[in-house]
Parts: sequence; C-alpha cells; structure tokens
Amino acid sequence: MDAISLDAVRYGLTVVLVVILPVVIAFWITIHGAIAIWKTRPAWQAYTAALVVILATLAAIFSNFGDAIGRDLGTVPGLLLVGAGIYFSSWRMSSRIRSHLSFRTFAGVPEVKGEAHDLIESGPFSVVRHPRYFMILVGTIGWALAANYSGGYAVSGLFFIALYLIMRMEERELIARFGDTYRDYQTRVPMVLPRLTRIGQLFA
Repeated sequence: MDAISLDAVRYGLTVVLVVILPVVIAFWITIHGAIAIWKTRPAWQAYTAALVVILATLAAIFSNFGDAIGRDLGTVPGLLLVGAGIYFSSWRMSSRIRSHLSFRTFAGVPEVKGEAHDLIESGPFSVVRHPRYFMILVGTIGWALAANYSGGYAVSGLFFIALYLIMRMEERELIARFGDTYRDYQTRVPMVLPRLTRIGQLFA
C-alpha cells in the first residue's frame, strides 16, 4: 500500500472516529441522563429523543467538519501497526462480552423499560464492572493512533471524559436497582480498568 492510499485510509478512519464517538455519547447521555423520565413513558419516546439529539450532534459536527478532523500528523507505519493491533485486541474481548449481554441490553432497553434482570458478575464482569466500556476505550485508542489526526485524538479525549460520566450515571442506576448487592460488587471489582494480574482474562 503506497503513501497516498495510506493517507486516504487514515483520513477515512478519522472521519469515522469524529462522527461515531459523538453519536455514541449523544445516545447514551440522552438515555441515562433522563432515565427516571423514560421509565414512566413509552420506550419509543426515549429513542425518538435520542434520535433528535443524535441528528443535532451530527449537524454540529458537519458544520465544523474541518475543525473536527484537525491536523494531519502524518503517516507513521509503526504507529499505524501498533494502533491496528490495539484496535483488533478489542475485538478479542467482544465475543466474551456479547455472550453475556443481549442486543437489547446493549441498546439500553432494560433501563428504559425498567425491566428486572439479574446482576451479571461472571466472565468479563468478574474482571471489571463495565467490560464493554473498557473494550470501547481500547478500541478507540487503537483507532486514534492508527488515524493519527489531531482531531481524532481530541475527540477521543473528550469521549473518554464523557464515557466516565456515563458510567457514573449507570452506576447510580445500578445501585438504585440492586442496592447493597451492587455496592458489594463495587468493592470487589474495578469499574473499568482491570488489575494487571487479571487483564488477560478479558481476552481469553
């Protein structure tokens, strides 16, 4: 692959990064930020509100697209390879995580509908309380390194901050749902960064 095509690939990676990450945040903040309201209303209202926020987010991104993309920091083959390796390591985690979570859970349906379900503490959830978010963090780091644009790094940094806030919102919901059971779980298992001695269990 020559330098021109590598540049095109990196630009494409950056476009996806600066569009998808804000959309993910827009969705989850809309759902978790008003979860008390959504539980009292039909589910379609929550997802309609999320769609409106997502469209507004996309409009803001594309109206400032050049700033969102930022400066091209150059094609660095070693960085591209490292970034790709980190990103694909996150896919190693995905199958284990998906085996414990249904699509409905990924989409936040139980939260919106206030459905009862058991607290998951097995598999990757015995390593960190939010393994899907750890997977996303790892994948985002790899993606940003491979793309190597200033906008990709900036959006990723803001994404990490927003994701932490979303996790705090979700933790409050889980405490309200499971009470002392979840508080005990919090004392035993890290939120999102695994202990070094157990990180391999997320990839096994």
